Amino acid sequence: MKKFLRTVMNHLMVVFLTLVLVSPAAFGQADGSLQEGIKQYGADNYEEAADLFKKARREMPKSTIAAFWLGMANKQLNNLPEAVAPLTDAVTMDPPLKEALIELIDVHYRLEQFDDAAKWIAVAEKDNIYPAKTAFLKGMVLARQARYEEAVRSFEKSKSLDKTYTQSAELQIGLCYMLDRKYAKASDRFRAAVTQDPLSDLGSFARRYQDFVEDRKWIERPLRFTLNVMGQYDTNMLTEPDSHPGLPDAGEEESLAMLNTIRLDAVPVLPGGWLFNASYAGTWKLHEMNSTGYDMLAHTLSVAPGYRFGRVAVNLTGNYTHVMKRQPSYRPYSEFFSAGPMIRFLLTPKQNHILELYAGCTDKRYDNYQGDGELPLDPAENRTSKGFNSYLSWMWLFRNGAIFNFKYGYGRDEADGNNWSNQAHSFTLNTIIPLSESLKFQIGGEATLQDYLNNSTWAIFDNKRRSDRIYTAAAGLTWDINKYLSVLAQYNWTKADSNIFIYDYNRNIFSAGLEFRY
Repeated sequence: MKKFLRTVMNHLMVVFLTLVLVSPAAFGQADGSLQEGIKQYGADNYEEAADLFKKARREMPKSTIAAFWLGMANKQLNNLPEAVAPLTDAVTMDPPLKEALIELIDVHYRLEQFDDAAKWIAVAEKDNIYPAKTAFLKGMVLARQARYEEAVRSFEKSKSLDKTYTQSAELQIGLCYMLDRKYAKASDRFRAAVTQDPLSDLGSFARRYQDFVEDRKWIERPLRFTLNVMGQYDTNMLTEPDSHPGLPDAGEEESLAMLNTIRLDAVPVLPGGWLFNASYAGTWKLHEMNSTGYDMLAHTLSVAPGYRFGRVAVNLTGNYTHVMKRQPSYRPYSEFFSAGPMIRFLLTPKQNHILELYAGCTDKRYDNYQGDGELPLDPAENRTSKGFNSYLSWMWLFRNGAIFNFKYGYGRDEADGNNWSNQAHSFTLNTIIPLSESLKFQIGGEATLQDYLNNSTWAIFDNKRRSDRIYTAAAGLTWDINKYLSVLAQYNWTKADSNIFIYDYNRNIFSAGLEFRY
């Protein structure tokens, strides 16, 4: 049916343009090449038409009519770069064709040559050529340049000049508001587009976008609350080393645990390109075994103001984490500070390839005492450090919400204690694959190559310079019962290989629980 309608419209356009553009004398020129080309164009034989129009141009190089039809044939063949030159000739040679000007603007728009499109739009506005269509195309160009307020004004102008543009304009205005994250206004415009003609293709598109907007309003709500309650079984909570001759048993390493996390996020919608997000996360982990030495309470504050320049966004990120551990009562254990710029690039117009760069300084402070007796640690074991952390991340969004992420990180710590200065390279792969509308599968892994910078002060380790290779893998399922509640199940595996035996270990953690969002 759509093909039939398209054919009918093409024939009508051909008849109209032939009557308007081609004089009877023109049919007698170029051995009928132009006339035969128009006939083939009307029959959807665009390749044959293009060949005939090329012949007509060779025989009538100054004909703006032949130039116009060659440009149109190339446009129908989607040879957009080849359509530019003949359509430009049709506009600039004598006599210029106003129909060609509109088509030329559209070709530049589709080629993302927005400056060229804007130049010809200015000509069309000056000469008052098809003002409603010109205003509509101007809105399309401005929207692609993320100049949403100006685009909305152009779409409003197009529908005020020609009522037949009303539904299309309402749909485009809704898209502008949606991309500008003004979801309430977007929803109103999509609803208006549906009302204009509910049974049309545009009405169908508007309904889909209206559903999408409602989803985005929820996903991008400015204030968000998340609560996780997870039960765990940990096979090696002590990270006890693999068996080694003469190494005493560290205790019962298997334990049940409960991990509770509360998170508050503020992500306000700011005018223009300004960005801001801040969050607080509180984590409380309780263990069945060894609780008086390993139960943990942590608080994390993060803030990231920034600005978006088209496809590039720049944020200045800052993070602070305070950790308390039971020893046997809760007492400060560590503080972590980090700050630095993060740059995010949208690599493609569809925004499905995202590159992220981060580099920042770190300050890690550890309590230098252990146990009730307030015994100081060996100074060489003091992990307090200042350092540097960085990463490069590529994210690919594909196939109905699936995500693939690769990340490379590099960090370096200059510790107060001789035994803890180190540098590390990490490589991470993660994939999230929707199995259905409500069920997602996640799998990933990481390899960390951590090399210490100084020889160990411990003679028992032959004063070796420590080198660790740490491998982790994770797999999990998330079942969204509704937009407020999900069921989570996850498995984590860790294997640490070190040239100092005491740091070798294997660990498995099985987790299951609930996530509540509001």
